[in-house]
Amino acid sequence: MLVGYASRFGSTRDIALRIAVTMRSRGSDVDAAPVGDIPDVAPYDAVIFGSGVYDGAWPTEAAEFVRRHSAVLARKPVWLFSVGSFGDGHPVVGRLIKKEPREISEFEGALHPRDYRVFAGVIDLDHWPAWGRILFKALGGQAVDRRALEFLKTP
Repeated sequence: MLVGYASRFGSTRDIALRIAVTMRSRGSDVDAAPVGDIPDVAPYDAVIFGSGVYDGAWPTEAAEFVRRHSAVLARKPVWLFSVGSFGDGHPVVGRLIKKEPREISEFEGALHPRDYRVFAGVIDLDHWPAWGRILFKALGGQAVDRRALEFLKTP
């Protein structure tokens, strides 16, 4: 099995590695690798692939990877996941930032994944534009690491 990922700041990588450890503990032979280190998906029996979400989309390298390998991936068991600044518990801010990446419906239509999950990542305002930080704080948002909370909910 392959657990592939695209991660700019490490949150998606950490979640992918946690998934790989969990799958290994269940008896699977698993390779975990960043998108740039995956030349081919054909040797794998199953693929789990995820990406961070930035400005409402997967980064170019993640979207291109899925499109480039879509014919092979469509014939395999595939699971997809996204990680982003989702899940803020504030009643207004949470609704504003919980968005699906633009490409997901395209990928679901092409690959027919067994499941698609959205994980909350780290809300690190240092990676946000100034206007986003101001708006987030003005609306009472909290910059926190939500990864641990997500894993407590995941069986």
